[in-house]
Amino acid sequence: MSRLDRTEVAAPDAGDAGLEIDVLLTRMRAGDREAAAQFIQVYGSRVRRRVRGKLGRPMRRLFDSQEILSTVSRRLDDYVRGGKLEAVREEQLWALVFRMAENALVDKSRIFQRLQRVEDCDGPFARDMLRRLEDAEAQQSDGAQIEVDQALRCLDDLTDRQILTLWLNGDSHNAIAQHVGIAPTAVRKRWQKIKGRLRDEFLGETEQSCPAG
Repeated sequence: MSRLDRTEVAAPDAGDAGLEIDVLLTRMRAGDREAAAQFIQVYGSRVRRRVRGKLGRPMRRLFDSQEILSTVSRRLDDYVRGGKLEAVREEQLWALVFRMAENALVDKSRIFQRLQRVEDCDGPFARDMLRRLEDAEAQQSDGAQIEVDQALRCLDDLTDRQILTLWLNGDSHNAIAQHVGIAPTAVRKRWQKIKGRLRDEFLGETEQSCPAG
């Protein structure tokens, strides 16, 4: 069973619009890049609403939903062009598109720069992350994004995913606290739990922990 089969979401709307998506999906699975462009043109506003709803007001100050939609458009085009689109049903297509939107919050070049700069007690964690992303990127062009997606999917809580996203983008704990609306000490405590979860379920390694206070 593919990951798409295990991760499905309800389609935003039903009825006639769903039939049109089915037609576009069939064309995209056949490698029709124009169908991918039409999907973004017709349904892009739904993707933007989803992004704005997921981010919350503090995070919306940092990320432009139109820029995120442009990134989703490029990645969907890459999937279609490369024959990598596994979705066979509308809800699977939406699951893929929404994951692309969440991943678009993290820029690949910024991730690598961030992980290369991290020192102190977060250094071992950053180096393990960097090795995993570099290995994935060496195997395929979007390997790093796929690995970041997997890391985010290890975290059930939306705030934890936002903290990881902001940390990967280079924000300090104090800056993250302002963006997500919780105290810096709470961010530090959650960060320790996030690292522990990722060590167990994503990296499979151990490392020294930073003080939580």
